Amino acid sequence: MKLTASTDLGCKHTENQDFYRAGRLRDDTYWIVLCDGMGGVAEGGRASKMAGEYLQREIQKRVTDLLTPEAVRAFLLETVKRCNEQIYAVSHENGTTAITMGTTVVAAIVRDGLAQIVHAGDSRAYLIQKNGIKQLTKDHSIVQELLDSGRITAEQATNHPNKNIITSALGVDTDTRIDYDEHKFAKGDILILCSDGLSNMLSDARIFEIVTDNEFYRVADKLVQSAVQAGGYDNITAVVLGA
Repeated sequence: MKLTASTDLGCKHTENQDFYRAGRLRDDTYWIVLCDGMGGVAEGGRASKMAGEYLQREIQKRVTDLLTPEAVRAFLLETVKRCNEQIYAVSHENGTTAITMGTTVVAAIVRDGLAQIVHAGDSRAYLIQKNGIKQLTKDHSIVQELLDSGRITAEQATNHPNKNIITSALGVDTDTRIDYDEHKFAKGDILILCSDGLSNMLSDARIFEIVTDNEFYRVADKLVQSAVQAGGYDNITAVVLGA
């Protein structure tokens, strides 16, 4: 397997609050962690860095000892839960009741033809195969809830004024929604983890076009560059894993 990644400040911000890490473990397991700090709170960048580094440490320390997909699933859910609790505790260590730290997270562990993914918030995972693109995660957002309930259409969701309001994130409460998904990952497949700075700028069709039209190690850069050219309203990050 092979990895490539890219990130950009975007056109509207002075700080990049996206944070990612990725790597390969000694048993040939690949892992990715991507966090997007909440721009509406004081220390979103600190939260994303704290979450990303915590998950990196835990993955590197523990995952090679997890011998089954069930063990990996339990590890991912429990580790993200503990990460949320730690960020919340740091945010409120001075007795403040205000939300000062928050971040989305999407993380993947890929081994033996299986991609196991957890997420909270609206950072996404996509699977690219020869016949198309599939969004693997479902956004935790106001707009997604409106879409699921049938109150808006997919077209209306694209430019909805509340598009960036998320309903789950790490650090904003003692308990938060964490979703788990798993999918087969076969030779020729491509997994993309990205922040909403990319998915808000590029349609699924455009992402698929960029992936299929470029050599693998150029894909992450081309995705991020295209999102910047489309407006770059937020920080933009893409991490790409190819089987």
